[in-house]
Amino acid sequence: MNWRKTYHTLQRAGIRRLVLIVVITSVAALAAGLLAARPWQERLPDCPVVVRPGESIQAAIDAAETGDVICLAEGLWTENLVIDKPLTLVGQGEGMTVINPELRLRAIVLVPGQGAEPIEVRLEGLTMEGSGGGSGVTLGGLAAVEVKDCTISGRITGIEVADSARLTLNGCTVYDSRQRAVVLSGSARASISRSSISGNRGPGVWVYGSAEVEFDDCDISGNGGHGLLLQDEARATLSECAVSGNRGHGLWLTGQSVAHLLRSEVSDNSDQGIKADDGGRVEVTGTRVLSNWNGIEVRHGARVTLTDADVSKNRWDGIRVRDSARVAVSGSVISANRRGVAFLGNSGAEISDCLIEGNSVYGVFSWSTGEVIGAGNSFLDNGVDLGGDLPGTLRLPLREAVEAAITWPDERYASLQEAVDALLPGGTLLLEPGTHTAGLTIGKKLSIEAREEGATLTATRHSLPVLSLVGGAELRLAGAAISDGSVGIVVSSAGRLVLVGCTISRNAQGINLSSSSSAEIADCSIEGNEMDGVFIGGAAQAAITRCVISDHGEYGIAVADSARVTITDTVVTGSGRDGGVVLWGSPQAILEGNTIVDNRGSGVVLFMRPCFLASPRVFQGRISGSNNFFGVNQGGAVCPPELGFLSTAEGGELDLRS
Repeated sequence: MNWRKTYHTLQRAGIRRLVLIVVITSVAALAAGLLAARPWQERLPDCPVVVRPGESIQAAIDAAETGDVICLAEGLWTENLVIDKPLTLVGQGEGMTVINPELRLRAIVLVPGQGAEPIEVRLEGLTMEGSGGGSGVTLGGLAAVEVKDCTISGRITGIEVADSARLTLNGCTVYDSRQRAVVLSGSARASISRSSISGNRGPGVWVYGSAEVEFDDCDISGNGGHGLLLQDEARATLSECAVSGNRGHGLWLTGQSVAHLLRSEVSDNSDQGIKADDGGRVEVTGTRVLSNWNGIEVRHGARVTLTDADVSKNRWDGIRVRDSARVAVSGSVISANRRGVAFLGNSGAEISDCLIEGNSVYGVFSWSTGEVIGAGNSFLDNGVDLGGDLPGTLRLPLREAVEAAITWPDERYASLQEAVDALLPGGTLLLEPGTHTAGLTIGKKLSIEAREEGATLTATRHSLPVLSLVGGAELRLAGAAISDGSVGIVVSSAGRLVLVGCTISRNAQGINLSSSSSAEIADCSIEGNEMDGVFIGGAAQAAITRCVISDHGEYGIAVADSARVTITDTVVTGSGRDGGVVLWGSPQAILEGNTIVDNRGSGVVLFMRPCFLASPRVFQGRISGSNNFFGVNQGGAVCPPELGFLSTAEGGELDLRS
């Protein structure tokens, strides 16, 4: 036997077997990998109907029985589909099974739902895209459609749901719609979960009529209009959603629409995070509203309730409430906005158990005739805690009030506000000489006295007031200088001020009295404030005696609205073109024995022709007085000339009240 030949023969045979085994193993592994990457390969044989590229999907739909499952292989179709029977249409996932419209102005998939019974349709694993004037999916009538793991893009509207149709959208992406991504109208209902509605050129979601939608774990972001627009009687609930980076409002409610936000985030929208108009209602729970223009704006008769929310880092107001709107805020954080909460018109609120912190201008500010109430709120590191028509009880004191008198500086207290809070009602704060940073909110009876000449209170920044007196305040301030604020002293609500022997200078405005506040100002120098010396408006009352009011950019004293003022033995000089003493609205003023000289406008002037030729302000009040001395005023002693009695010994009055 030739053993050498036999050996080589066996060796070659073994190599062939080995190569064959390797090839078989590799092919099996590749097949297994393909099946793992293409789960549809496993289920295609189980589908009663399989449509492959080049075959008509619509023909398969027309031929299908009720409840059939139609599987689409990987590929591209150009069709407009109408589904008028219950069935399931399954593709192979994003970018794998693609349907473009043949007729660009029609929906890619239309489920008209015109029968007497609901038509249940399921769309899964499809990509519907293409330009044109139609939608991706349109539902009407009694259609009940589940859309799962689909992508819809490039259409005028991504999804339209009308009439009484029902939509369930799960794990889908709707982007690059030319106008709106999702539109619900009529009495339509939708449940949208784990989906992204982002990067559309107009609003993300528009809901109107009596339609309702529920969102869960969704992203509505980067849309060219509002994130979510609700009109009429529409309703929306958002749970664990993000509404961010939209070019309009995050959410905008009008009509009688209603929205509930639970554990969501509304952030970085170009306009308001949440805007509620008309009769809109919003409930916000456990939600963050961050880095919008205003965090929440509430107007007209709208109502908003916030519980356990975080409204922070918005570019202007955290919450702005206007007109007759109302808000209720509890257990929430309002921080790092310009103003934490601001009220205008006759709006109102209840604010309780909140942390209002680090707002650069005011923690809460009200220029509203409505009522703002609340308690248990902690205020920290705001420019000024409270301003305007607010009760002092809105804020918790920084320290327990136990002291009858405190001399400042006092190392026991980290700030002047702490020291003021530590005083018992009726207590006294004694100021040592020097400059002391104030920015105080005062809402109780208190005396502040300079122990010696040279004690000055200043604002924390020039854009903030030095002292803000709110409801409950009764302040007697003696011998101190007030300077370098937007306003030296603001007195609002029913606050009361007694000012004796003080200097108010280098502020934008010296003293501002509004609402039903009152002031007695005696032996003071109010000088060199950038705009005005003293403004008395609203229903405020003031008595100004033996003061010098000089060198202001606009006017020395302004009396407006229904305010009342008595000015006696006071010098008013160096005022701007508006005049020394200016009156508009329906105030009542008494001027006795004053010296009004060297003003660039008239000495005393009313807002009426011929004094002011074009102004929305009109004088319809009463002015009286006598024995006033008018030196040289560039606009004349008085305007109109009927006020000439002010310089006479016998005096007189001009009463234009209706």
